[in-house]
Amino acid sequence: MQSMTRRRFLQHSSAAGALAGLGSAHLHAADALVSGLPCANALNWRVGFATYSFRTVSVFEALEKTAATGLHYAELFAWQPLSPDNPHARPTAELSATLKQDLKKKAADLGVKIIGIYSKLENPESTKAMFDFASEMDMEVIVGEPPLDLMDTIEELTEKYKVDFALHNHPKPSRYWNPEIGLAALEMRSDRMGFCCDTGHWCRSGLDPVEMLQKIGPRVKTFHLKDLNQFGVLGAKDVIWGEGEGRVAAILAEVKRSDIPKPYFSIEWERDPNEPIQTHAKSAEFFEKVACAYRT
Repeated sequence: MQSMTRRRFLQHSSAAGALAGLGSAHLHAADALVSGLPCANALNWRVGFATYSFRTVSVFEALEKTAATGLHYAELFAWQPLSPDNPHARPTAELSATLKQDLKKKAADLGVKIIGIYSKLENPESTKAMFDFASEMDMEVIVGEPPLDLMDTIEELTEKYKVDFALHNHPKPSRYWNPEIGLAALEMRSDRMGFCCDTGHWCRSGLDPVEMLQKIGPRVKTFHLKDLNQFGVLGAKDVIWGEGEGRVAAILAEVKRSDIPKPYFSIEWERDPNEPIQTHAKSAEFFEKVACAYRT
């Protein structure tokens, strides 16, 4: 994940908005590419986006793209510009009360639930501020890769705010590339602390995602679910779920077997932030097909 300049944001934002024509007034359910995921819903499997998939546009536009795809959940990232009208604002505790309400209203109007946010948790003060913001915005989880000496603070904040924490993994040699490192960091800690399983980064690091899920078991909170064109290659590229080497169907089988409660699966597409939403709809359709095989 990388930040962007204001010029790049404005250029990509206006171009993408003009091309996609995704004004919220036009986002009716009948127009969505995916009409519904009844089998996934029956399993309490929630599917949406990590808005990093749409990192060249604002949060508001990413939520519009989510709704236009036909999905109803989103995980934000903390340095994404808020909206075309407020490109300097970010979804953090520094938002004014008015802009916080605007964000809540935008999501509600689109029928999108903001599940959580990825944040660079760096010190106790900024971490507390992010938990306060997440609680105020009715989020379920904060995702991040904090230094080990922040874990005590995070544990206290999860209990105080009733907001979960999910430890994310980037590929090796990042701090938490191997789940065993995360398990050691979370040992004996609150059940509110667990993992955001980036299955694509596991594959890039040469780790079988099904075996990793079996290792971390009940600590699973959320997913950055990816399928890749190669296994064990750091530069592997995203492909539609079910079309690559990322074992997506086997991952879902393991989720079903282990009975993970209400998991959240984000589409996090790194290959091209301007990928047509039709591509992502195909991933959601594959997900639903797999879910229907497990529906009781």
